[in-house]
Amino acid sequence: MSEERTFRTAVTLMSDGDYHGLRVLLIQHPKLVHWRDSSNATLLLKSFELTENNPNQAKLARVLLVAGSNVNARRNHQSPVPLFSALRSKQLDVAKTLLEFGANLRAPAHPSAGTVLDYAIELCREKSKDKVFTTKLSGLINAYTGGKLS
Repeated sequence: MSEERTFRTAVTLMSDGDYHGLRVLLIQHPKLVHWRDSSNATLLLKSFELTENNPNQAKLARVLLVAGSNVNARRNHQSPVPLFSALRSKQLDVAKTLLEFGANLRAPAHPSAGTVLDYAIELCREKSKDKVFTTKLSGLINAYTGGKLS
């Protein structure tokens, strides 16, 4: 199977939420986590382009990270890091997984948006009426910074 075809197979497995199938494919093709498609996206980056309502998104991210995906990978110097993408799509379970694997809260979120931590603080302000979300996000960030979001 060609690299491109294997990459597409992995994307299909991720779209289906099949983290077991993805794990098997990564065992068969261990370098797959480092491959990039024609848009320069790795599988971890590609996972954020898939449906945001995938209940297995955090499990898929964990499988990719255990297999060696770069938790702070970008397509290019202007693109966001995976942690920013997880926060932007309000996938706190995915954000937690990324943080467990060393995602950098101080990484530039986007060229004009400051750091990922700055974005998280702003997100808490924007979503202040959603107490459940902001409490979870504050708790998650506090666990990894030792401080308090204000």
